[in-house]
Amino acid sequence: MDSHQHKEKIRNKLLERRKSISEPEYYGASADIIEQLKEQVEYRDARTIHCYVSINKRREVETRELIKEMLSKGKEVVVPITDMEAGTLTHVQLRSYQDLESNRWGVLEPTGGTEIPLEEFDLVIVPMVAADEACNRIGYGEGFYDRFLSQVDCPKIGLIFECNVVDELPTEDFDVPMDKIITEERIIHQ
Repeated sequence: MDSHQHKEKIRNKLLERRKSISEPEYYGASADIIEQLKEQVEYRDARTIHCYVSINKRREVETRELIKEMLSKGKEVVVPITDMEAGTLTHVQLRSYQDLESNRWGVLEPTGGTEIPLEEFDLVIVPMVAADEACNRIGYGEGFYDRFLSQVDCPKIGLIFECNVVDELPTEDFDVPMDKIITEERIIHQ
């Protein structure tokens, strides 16, 4: 089995595992993860934060309340817009949570806004399907975040539930490890 097939097998298994998290457990563990994130110096010192808008039905660590809080506290919040055809992300400043609308895949994205250059980011908060003890991640397999993260020179923090952390993931040259990974139980450092 090559690395790509191995990743696909892990991804499918851990997506199933994540899907089985009960709603109370999902929101409780997400809140614990976000509280730990807010204690990190990278978060406290960051002025411009790139953050994914969680797809809650997919059980991504919940970030919607965090985004609302960051906006209310005056942080500059940048969220991605996905171009499925080009395989790229555009990074747009979010002025108000009300500017988010569901795209054709059911993902909340801004309806417009100012594109922010990557060099202005102080922190990137990254979604994950799987993580390992060496701060590697597996996403959904389309490579959007790997292409984006390879161009970013700021701290990258991944958010994931402890049940989706494994000892070791297969990696490829284009994979970009996180600086930190936060679960509801601990913080994994590179």
